[in-house]
Amino acid sequence: MATNKILLSVFLASAAAIAHADVTVNTTTTGKMILDVSGTGVISIRGTRQRSDQAVGGKNQALIIDIDGRRFINIDDKKKSATVTPLDSIADELQKVGVGTINATLTKTAQTKTIAGFPCTVHDIRLSLPFSPTGQTGQGMDLTMSLTGTVCLSTTAPGLADYQKFYKAAADSGFIFGDPRTAKSPTGAAQAKAYAEITRKMAEAGMALESSINIDASGDNPMAAMFSKLAKGHIVTTVTGVTAGDVAPDKFEIPAGYKVKTQK
Repeated sequence: MATNKILLSVFLASAAAIAHADVTVNTTTTGKMILDVSGTGVISIRGTRQRSDQAVGGKNQALIIDIDGRRFINIDDKKKSATVTPLDSIADELQKVGVGTINATLTKTAQTKTIAGFPCTVHDIRLSLPFSPTGQTGQGMDLTMSLTGTVCLSTTAPGLADYQKFYKAAADSGFIFGDPRTAKSPTGAAQAKAYAEITRKMAEAGMALESSINIDASGDNPMAAMFSKLAKGHIVTTVTGVTAGDVAPDKFEIPAGYKVKTQK
């Protein structure tokens, strides 16, 4: 479950006032999903590259999505290392995920809010996806994980045009929005594809400024009752600031001198 933290943070983290500008979004997250995921985050977008920095449980995590390079880069500053995962290395697993396994809906409501100084409209969100603690199906531990709640989407936040442009390009290229290592198992790939689908829908409707998500799990096997209690959670992510302005290009590169490992 720990490997899902960036993916969830990114999932749970508009005409723009400034067009063709880099975008930086600062967030705070509170709540838990088995483990405490409370912390702060920064999402930076420059053209077709995105960097997500998350500070969760005293640990810093960074993930770069490079659309043109068709790769993910996990950076560990503490170990001065980077792990590169080519998109093609998980493409086959993602392709195996059937459309019928994903149920993601986003419904606009009449409720509005102001978050970080920008107006947004509340949308109801529902997402269900297959899950197994082992990552493999057919072992008597299959569950259905459900995420329900609300997300507040803004169509006036700075840098919306570039924010939406990035997510559209990522979706068109088959990218997911989280740690690619979670997609190397059948249920991990289904989760990643489901998150990518709902993230695409949210980005099309605006910039997510706040989300409040309930997590639950159910199943008809002996492990379901026990694990469903462990899986219950509630996560709230709130944007604390959005700016449109230059982000240094080297922020999206592997620092010089870091040890680099490429995942096959």
